[in-house]
Amino acid sequence: DKTDKNGRFVAVTVKFKQKLNRPVTLLDIKKNKDLSDLALIKQSRLSVMPIDYKSWKIIYNMGKV
Repeated sequence: DKTDKNGRFVAVTVKFKQKLNRPVTLLDIKKNKDLSDLALIKQSRLSVMPIDYKSWKIIYNMGKV
């Protein structure tokens, strides 16, 4: 984040790549045991969170059904 003089915060630029065939809901994510370690499950009020590649691929594939 260019406005943070201490370097504690970052800004990430994201770009639309493609639309999923169906939305993946929080309930869908909670039902998947492979995603039980996500911060989103433990603290569902998060608006932004880190996600590992394996978890992202699972969610992506859930939406591409």
